[in-house]
Amino acid sequence: MKDNHAPLNHVPLSPERLPPPVVERLQMPLVMPMQDNSPDCTCGVFRADGSFRQLSRTLLSGARLSGVPALDETPFAEIVPGRWLFAGIGRHHFGHFLVETLIRLWAVGAYRQELDGIVVIPKYGMDFASVLDRRYGPFLSLLSDGLPVHVAQYPTRYETLLLPSPGFGPLGWVGGTGIFRREIRARVARHIRPEGPKKLYISRSALAKSEKQVHDEARIEALLSSAGYEIFHPQDHSLDTQLSRYMAADTLVGGDGSAFHLAPFAMRKGARVGLIQRRHRPKVFDAFTEQMHAFAGARVHLIRPVLPKTSETPHPSEAATPIDFDVVKADLDAAGFL
Repeated sequence: MKDNHAPLNHVPLSPERLPPPVVERLQMPLVMPMQDNSPDCTCGVFRADGSFRQLSRTLLSGARLSGVPALDETPFAEIVPGRWLFAGIGRHHFGHFLVETLIRLWAVGAYRQELDGIVVIPKYGMDFASVLDRRYGPFLSLLSDGLPVHVAQYPTRYETLLLPSPGFGPLGWVGGTGIFRREIRARVARHIRPEGPKKLYISRSALAKSEKQVHDEARIEALLSSAGYEIFHPQDHSLDTQLSRYMAADTLVGGDGSAFHLAPFAMRKGARVGLIQRRHRPKVFDAFTEQMHAFAGARVHLIRPVLPKTSETPHPSEAATPIDFDVVKADLDAAGFL
């Protein structure tokens, strides 16, 4: 792949749609980390001449682009030799890790032989190196072909930095670009082999916080278990095992959540998915369909059992949103999942 030398700072960056896949090669740019805990996650990349690179922004929840940092004067910065690829914002929350940290790794494939590593800006106040050691290191290594990670905790200049456009993200970016989908699925397929049952129920019932669970999930699990599904708790397994299970299954059912951002990286083409809405976030719920269809041509059946809000509906931070179990059972049966 040749570098795109078009006027890259004029490539449109919009929460509604992804920009075309381009890579900008920068000499001695400045990578600015987050200076505070602002919800805008203000950070990004400046060229050596001080111009901010719009392509370094990230789409956050709520259809917000990460903020643009101020550069009143060139701050003191470490200088790192070699050639590096700018990845994204390092997050410890799994769903955010998937849609904010991995979004530029599509470009590794074409430039792998010249790269010394990838650059990640950590969420403010977070020890992202420890997060990699404890949880995500092997998966990030799989997707970046074993490249070392440099965590830009302080203002840092890199001898050469490759800045790819984002290829994936939440909401309007969730379908991914064609090259992102091909590259990520191909890398997963090179390292992961399918192993597991044909029918999988992805459960949230063992999550520590009850508000993250699916209401009445014990009954849903009993229903699916009697229909021949394995009840699978992804947080109890390595990411390799999770991918292996999703790759093996013909049919997957579960409540919406991070697992259904990961599964499209591996699930077989044309898999059937029964996705159960578990909260009052219809735009987020519908976005999962777009991702699974775009990445894997999945046949997704949406089940909407969430009860209307009333004065007695608990706040989402306090308890799982009430759902109607009979709707779940009837919809799964009518759609041929039982």
